[in-house]
Amino acid sequence: MEESISHNAGKVLLKIYLIYTKENKLPDFKELSTQSGLDENKLMRALDYCHDKHFIELKVTKFLGGNSMYDIRRITSEGIDIIEASAERPEEKRPFNITFNFNNEFNVESIIKGEAKLF
Repeated sequence: MEESISHNAGKVLLKIYLIYTKENKLPDFKELSTQSGLDENKLMRALDYCHDKHFIELKVTKFLGGNSMYDIRRITSEGIDIIEASAERPEEKRPFNITFNFNNEFNVESIIKGEAKLF
């Protein structure tokens, strides 16, 4: 089953967050493509989704011929909040899981701690 744009966007946002918090830098498009295993089109759609939701600041430069260059400028406070926010009650889903259509088994906390594989 092919993953949805929102699933890929959630994974990409987490990858950006992890690189930002562990390496104190923002990944470039090529690095994200390599680490995520997503093809360019899927990665562009995921980044556009995160940008449209105001989770990242993104600069897109379009060239003649249809090519585009994606430059991640920063992860926003909304992006950090959606990752770090826990469920209000134990029986509820985390806001991250709801936004990116993940079931309860997608454990954001263990990914942040490095105990689970993201891609």
